[in-house]
Amino acid sequence: METWINEAISKWNLAKTKQNHGASIADIENAENILNFKFPADFKNLYLVVNGFQDLDWQEHMFCFWPIDRITEEYAESSDGDFIGFCDFLLASHFIGFKKSQSGIFKLYSIMKEAEDSPITDTFQSAVGMINSSSDLIY
Repeated sequence: METWINEAISKWNLAKTKQNHGASIADIENAENILNFKFPADFKNLYLVVNGFQDLDWQEHMFCFWPIDRITEEYAESSDGDFIGFCDFLLASHFIGFKKSQSGIFKLYSIMKEAEDSPITDTFQSAVGMINSSSDLIY
C-alpha cells in the first residue's frame, strides 16, 4: 500500500473515523460507467482500501469522504453535470470533487451553482493531504 494511503488511514484511525471496507474493482468500474468518467489511479488506489466513511462520519476537520454509491447518487441529484463530488465539509456546506471537463480537484459551494473554475490542486492524493492537514485552500 502506498505511503500516503497509510498516512491518511492512520490519521482517520486516530480520530476514530468510521471507514468502509474497500470497494471492488467492479464497484469502481460500475461507477465510472454511470458517471461516464474515469477516476484517476490515486483515487482508485485509496478506494480499493477504504470506500469512504460510514454513516456520514467525518474526520477531525469535518470532511466526509463518500462511498462510491453516494458519489453516483449525489451526481445524479446534482444540477451540475460536470462536477463529480467525492467529499463534503460540515454536512454539505461545500463539496470537493472532480470536473469531467477539466483535470484537477475543485470546490463547489452550492449544488445550485457550478464548481469554481480553478482547481484547488492537481491530484486526488494532494487533495486528501490538504483535507487531512486542514489547508486554508480547502475551505
